[in-house]
Order: sequence, then C-alpha cells, then structure tokens
Amino acid sequence: MVGQRMPQVIVTDLTDETISFTLTKTDASMANALRRVMISEVPTMAIDKVEIVSNTTVLHDDFVAHRLGLIPLTSRYAMFSADEQPPFTYNRDCACMVSCPRCTVNFELDVKCISDETLKVTSKYLKSEAPHLVAVAVGPNATSFDEDDDSGHVLIVKMRKGQELKLRASAQMGIGKEHAKWNPTCTAVFAYESEVELNRKVYATMSGEQRAEFVESCPKKLVKPYSKDDLNYEAVESEEASACMVCIDCIEGARSYPGLAKVRDKPQHFKFNVESTGALRPEDIVQRSVSVLSQKLKAADSLDAILACHAEFLDVSLRECMLR
Repeated sequence: MVGQRMPQVIVTDLTDETISFTLTKTDASMANALRRVMISEVPTMAIDKVEIVSNTTVLHDDFVAHRLGLIPLTSRYAMFSADEQPPFTYNRDCACMVSCPRCTVNFELDVKCISDETLKVTSKYLKSEAPHLVAVAVGPNATSFDEDDDSGHVLIVKMRKGQELKLRASAQMGIGKEHAKWNPTCTAVFAYESEVELNRKVYATMSGEQRAEFVESCPKKLVKPYSKDDLNYEAVESEEASACMVCIDCIEGARSYPGLAKVRDKPQHFKFNVESTGALRPEDIVQRSVSVLSQKLKAADSLDAILACHAEFLDVSLRECMLR
C-alpha cells in the first residue's frame, strides 16, 4: 500500500504511576489522536449513582456524591475481557432493568463520629461488595488501612461528634468524554523530540576552551564518568535519550560563531508522558488506547466504504433520472 506507515513505540521509563515512551514513524495527527483517546475514550469504572441514607455532616448530599464520583476505582475489567472474569459493559447497553453484576459494582459507606476529635472520612471507609473486581484505587503513599492512617486515601468529609454519613453507591463504566471522573489519566502530554546539529566547519575554527564553554552551556548535559582530559568536546554526551529541552542556551552562548548549531524538532518522533490516576496501570492505558484507536479507524474505513456505495448508488440514480 502506497504511503502506509507502521508506527513504533519505544518505552523509555515505566513506574507504577507513569510511563514515558517515544512514538515514531507517524505524524502529529496520529500522536494527538492517541493522546485524546487516552483522556476521553478509554473506559474505566467510577461511582455514578449515590443513594444517601443519612447525612448529618456539613456537606450537602450533592457535594458528597460529587466527591465520591471523583475517587479513582480499579478498572481492570472495564470493557476489556480477561480469562478469569468477563468484562464489564455499559449500563445503558446491559440487558438488565436497572443494574446487575455485569454492569455495576455496589459500594457502601457507614461512618459515625463518636469521639470529641474531628474524624476524617476518607476513601478507605468506602467498602466494595466485589473488591476483587472493583475497589478504591489506593495511592502509593498508603502504608496500611488503619483508621489512624490516612496517607494515600482521598478525603471525603470531616465529622464532629454525633455526625454520621451512611450511603450506598453504584460504580458503573464510562469514558472521559462523558465525565472527567472516568478519565484514567492525570496527565497525558506529548512533545516533538529535539535534535541538535553542529556545523563541523564552524566547529573546527574554535579552540578547545571555546568548545568546552559551548558544550558546558547545555543545562541538561549529564556528565559521564570521564575525566576532563578524555573529553575532546566533539559532541554533547548525555546519559538520557533526547535530553535536549530546546532552551537554546547553546545557540545564545555561541553568538560569535554564526551557524554553529541548529536546534529543531525531529520529524516523526514524539515523546509521551502519561500519568495514571490509579484506575489503570500506565502501560494498560497506552495499550487500551491503541486498541480503541484501532477500532475507531476500522469503523471509519467501514463508514468510508458505505458512503462510497451510497455515493455510487446516488450517482446511478441521478443519471437514470436525467435520462428519463
């Protein structure tokens, strides 16, 4: 096929919260499409319906429900199948009348303050009926589920003595396009990868001290374990791939040598940084976004074929009408 592209992904860094990768052999439109799919098209689970049984806290029911909706929930089985568990489906597409285990997971929260000290009600009090399927996505700073330990949990409301909060919440599947609570990413950004080109003819006219000053002007240069005598300053060496952040300090520091260096965007090379809310692992967000984007492109190809058939039919019908 003429003009066919085969994009490639090279992962440069991966942690429990973030993933950094380089997307190559494609253009900015595809890179931006992938970014937008990550934010608004990858399905996750979030609390969508809340039934308040008792609320004597300082927050109105609507405030409590809104805060519950924004608590990240583990979403491993959202839309995508697994060997040990069928995938969840959208409540609107489910065959049930109101809700069922195939589209909904219920949570309960029942807390009452009985001490004189202020009680912080956090997401650790939110109990899932099926924690092996969907549970509260605990932050990396959480060390335990002790009542005195609130690290890594989301604060819902503070209580004084005698106040209580009892409710039942239903978590259902959705996408970020419908509401931000279903967005699996904290951040999903990309930028062009930069490259620096040196003019060897101009570089050859510089002395060793001038070359050293030029190279040391780069703030992102990471010094390798070499001695000064081993460096001939023929190039800027770094432990990081694509260390250039386009600060242009190297060009500003070499104004007396016009044309010494050029800093520009590397064509068809995009650096991505994606941070997860905890609903999905960072690598799962990327893999599922690629799958969703692939499905959308296939649907677009099918739509083009259908439109082409309709256009041909209309053209034939129009010519028949003209002949009559």
